[in-house]
Amino acid sequence: MDGRNLKGNSLKNMTEKKILHDLGYLEKVLNITCDTLLLINNDNICVDAIMKTNNPILNPNIDVIGQHILSLFPQPTSTLIKRELAFCRHTGETSNLNYDLPTDEQMYYFKFVIHKFDEEHLLCQYRDITQRSNMKYRLKSALTAQLEVGKVARIGHWSYDLQQQEFTHNGYSNLRKRNLENPERISLQELLAHVHPDDRRKLEAFLHNDAIEYSTFEYRIKQPGTPITYVRATKYAKRLENNICIIDGFSQNVSDFIKNRNELEMVLAVVDNAPYSIFACHKNGNMAFANKACRQQNSMKEEEDISVLKVFESLREFTTKEAWDLSVQKIISASGYYQYRCDTLYPELDIIGSECSSLMIKNGNGEDIVWTIKRDISDQLRYEEQLLRSKEAAEESERLKSAFISNMNHEIRTPLSAIMGFGSIIAETTDPELRREYGELLNANSNQLLRLITDVLEMSQMDAGKVRLKNSDVSLKGILNELSLSFLPNDDQPAIIFDIPERELVAWLDRGRVIQVLVNLINNSLKFTPPDGVIHVGYRLKEDHIEFYVKDNGIGIAKEKQDSIFKRFYKINALDKGTGLGLAICKGIMEQMNGEITVESELGQGTTFIIILPIGKQV
Repeated sequence: MDGRNLKGNSLKNMTEKKILHDLGYLEKVLNITCDTLLLINNDNICVDAIMKTNNPILNPNIDVIGQHILSLFPQPTSTLIKRELAFCRHTGETSNLNYDLPTDEQMYYFKFVIHKFDEEHLLCQYRDITQRSNMKYRLKSALTAQLEVGKVARIGHWSYDLQQQEFTHNGYSNLRKRNLENPERISLQELLAHVHPDDRRKLEAFLHNDAIEYSTFEYRIKQPGTPITYVRATKYAKRLENNICIIDGFSQNVSDFIKNRNELEMVLAVVDNAPYSIFACHKNGNMAFANKACRQQNSMKEEEDISVLKVFESLREFTTKEAWDLSVQKIISASGYYQYRCDTLYPELDIIGSECSSLMIKNGNGEDIVWTIKRDISDQLRYEEQLLRSKEAAEESERLKSAFISNMNHEIRTPLSAIMGFGSIIAETTDPELRREYGELLNANSNQLLRLITDVLEMSQMDAGKVRLKNSDVSLKGILNELSLSFLPNDDQPAIIFDIPERELVAWLDRGRVIQVLVNLINNSLKFTPPDGVIHVGYRLKEDHIEFYVKDNGIGIAKEKQDSIFKRFYKINALDKGTGLGLAICKGIMEQMNGEITVESELGQGTTFIIILPIGKQV
């Protein structure tokens, strides 16, 4: 290296080292490094100043030179400063205190350092510490608030010495059940003695697990005579102190939280297992909750995520989005509570109707949630239907009773009057021809009265369930042959043609009851068919049943009356003879034989009665 360059660098370094001693640079150094400086004499008059602050009392716009320094500050502050000025003049020591500076705008804080400059002057250094003081007060307030919150929330701080296995506690103590005034030391074994036996090993593992620095653990404290205390411990830092590993953490008494959580879980369990269908939805149709009964009714899997489902796509009650929107509008119109009947059927669960209550409740986020509770009222509906049927049956019974009394009053009086009248006349008549005629009339009325009583007794036995069937293998051709002998040709009556097939057919049935029904139907056709008419009687074999028929070309039956002719005491013409029980008895016999009786008719075209019977045994 060149010697001249070496010598030049040495001179440059020596020059730079003298910059701070150069009076020309001194003011620049002061401006960069110092705060406001005030030089005051023994009378406390400011004789010189470097102004660096900017507040309403001390700022570059105020000329403080020549002013009494104490007059610049408020009285309480100036009194304190005056005392410190006197102290420094007397002792020569430096004063370094903080002061308040209240103004109309805000409160300022400053540090006032007083040095003895010489025998006649003091050098005062004014340093604004408002920002630092405000931060200090905020931190202090936050710390105070945190401590108060910790007391209310029952939070305690602890540090754990891994080597000594010892805790240092401050704040709330779950063992003492109070806030500690001073830190307390306790060994791990002493703590474990109060921990629930099931949680002791887990707590030790939590404290000594180096793999997890930040973690949380809940355990229980069990002490005689007091309820179990639930504690949530959190370790958040691990540090070395004098080569000893220390774990820092805090604990909170969460007994109330656990109690509320348990109560909430119990309520949710009750709702989830309730015998009612309960579901909750957002107003837009997104589902929020569905209990087990709701899932079961709508074939939803228990593990299915409800939040991704739409109510109008998942529940049978709402088939479209419009139906759901209409339901929401009804709830809003009803001030948030709406009751209605739901007739949605769930055949697999035997549900035919439900009573619903929908209400709108805001959740924690302030969003409206629609809750609906559906109660199965199928048994109630069936009971109501049964009561209605019983009422109708009672009314029908009363009607039949009145009809029976009315009919019997007429039907019994007429033949009895004839029997009594002609009986007296026969006794007084000596003419054989008249006696014969009167005897025939007497016999006809006796038969009419006998048929009436027989019909009434027959219907009474049916109502009492005392009719017994006597089934056997019966020849159907034999039934028609017997009927043909019973209804011989008569010029005063329509012709009766028995359609007897060539093939023999044997069926398992009650022969007497079938003949009784067919006789009744034939007599009915004879009554409403003119003498030149024709009546056909026969049977047809179907795949699984037999059809007997009685077909005439008589006056026929109007369509609107065909459903009524099988009712008791019903007569198409009230003036017709008979009790009105014949067709009702036929229908009752067919029902007991697991059969059916029907009618096909048109006015002026004739009538066909068909009785349908199961085949039973067949040869």
